[in-house]
Order: sequence, then C-alpha cells, then structure tokens
Amino acid sequence: MPSLFVSYRREDSAGFAGRLTDALEQRLGVGSVFRDVDDITPGEDFEAVIERKLRRVEAVLVVIGPGWLDAAQDGQRRLDLAGDFVRREIEQALSSGKPVVPILVGGAPMPAAASLPPSLRSLANRHALALGDATWSADLARLEAVLAQWLTPPARPAPTTPRRRRALAAVVGLGVALGLGAWWFEGDPAPGPEAIAGTWTAEVSYPWELTLQEEYEFELRGGGVEGRASFLGTPRSLEAVEWRDGRLHFLTRSASQSGNEPPSEMVQRYEVQPDGDALHIRLEIHRSHSVDPPLEFVAQRR
Repeated sequence: MPSLFVSYRREDSAGFAGRLTDALEQRLGVGSVFRDVDDITPGEDFEAVIERKLRRVEAVLVVIGPGWLDAAQDGQRRLDLAGDFVRREIEQALSSGKPVVPILVGGAPMPAAASLPPSLRSLANRHALALGDATWSADLARLEAVLAQWLTPPARPAPTTPRRRRALAAVVGLGVALGLGAWWFEGDPAPGPEAIAGTWTAEVSYPWELTLQEEYEFELRGGGVEGRASFLGTPRSLEAVEWRDGRLHFLTRSASQSGNEPPSEMVQRYEVQPDGDALHIRLEIHRSHSVDPPLEFVAQRR
C-alpha cells in the first residue's frame, strides 16, 4: 500500500513529480508512492481512485511549480473551480489531518494564503521544502528526514537463524524421503546482474513509424549496475536502477516538443530480463499526460 501521495499539476511540474516519485520509491520501496499517471490503470474511475488512495496514505506531498497558482481553464483560474482535481486532492488531504508538505520546484515561491481559495489557505501555514536541480541530493535528504517521522519503516525479512535453517533442512529432507522433494531443486537459479554485463543492440520499432537500432551498455560497479541506454538513437544515463526477481529495472529521460509548445519531459521505464545471449526488454514511454502501450523486443549481445 502506498505511504505517500504526490499531488501535482501535470502541465506545471510533471517532470519534477516523476523524478521525485522515482527517487522516493528507490529508497522506500516499489509501490510506496502514489502518482496518478503511473498508478491509475485505463478504465478505472479517476476520482474514486484518488479519494481512496488519499484515505490510505500516511502523508501527502503537494508539488508546486511556477505555473501552479495561476494555471487557468477557459479564462478562469483552475484553483477557483470547485471541481478542479488538484484543488480537491489538497482539500481532502488538509481535512484528513494527515501531514501535508508543499514541495517547491522550478524556483516557485510558496503561495500566500490570500492568493489561495478559502478551503486551501491552511496550506500556506505548512512548512515548505524546495527541490532544486543543483541541490537535488541534499534537498532530497532533507525531505527524507522530514518524512521519517511519519512513515512506517518498510518491513524487512526476518533473519535466518540457525534454528530456522535446521527447520528448513528438516522439511526438505522429509520431502525427499517421501519422494516429493525434487521440486525444491528443479530448474536453474535465477541469473544475477552479471548476466547482463556488456553491450547489447536491438532493433526497436517505435509507435511513430520509426525503427532504430538502439544500444544498451551495462557495467557492474560497487555492487550495482551502471550504464547507458539509447532512446531514439541518443544514449541516456540510467536512473532508479534496481535488480529485482532476476530482472533489471531502470528509467531514462528525454524531452519532446510539438510545434511552438515548450519542451515536455518523457520518461522511459525499462524492464530487462536476461536469457542466455539475449535480453528480453519491455519499454513503457511515459508522457506528461499519458502512457504509451508497452514495447517488447529482444536485444542481442554485441
């Protein structure tokens, strides 16, 4: 169950919200942070999911960028519309009595109480934290220290004591004696991250009638995986890298621009499963307002 709810306005701070979510999940665990673009599946009732998640989380982060306060719709400020989802998220969070932390990004100042609708004015009384590109690591550490007072620490597996090991050995031995224990040892163990070390290439057909030869470089360093993955022919650094259940999970970032509109961030989420001299790769492309259908392809060792 998520511990944190991230409220943000997509056209204002989607890139920062995504980066923050990935960083927190890397520290708190996968699924610990709720963000609508990732966690509401097609066909679900958006409003019902938002309300249910807000009831269950332990704290709420309100991401405020430079355009958060004055974002408008049909000539009217969106925060002044009773049905605006961002306004409703914050109203419910404030009324729940749960901790609500304003997160200032992109150099945005904290809105004054007088500039907010009456139902949101208590947000101005909450201590805000700023996240900056140049000070990201230090700012994130400060946020984690603040959150630690409210969040339940992630559960850790119980240590395997000698007694537990002896009990497990006895169960396995009994299974073997009964002719039922072979399945305990059936199949090869899941490969480790060393199976993906090296350089790989794959032909990727993107949903824009574009097919490119992409390259993936993975290196084991300091007990973790580092490297680069090309997207649209451009090598990009790996972020939020995690080896889990015999698969490598990571993301990369890129920017897209349409016409005269300002650039918007795209996030590429990868899942990589080794299979001998091949990698089975699943790629999800997350845009500011949507997620493309996943792409699946095979990379070969170069």
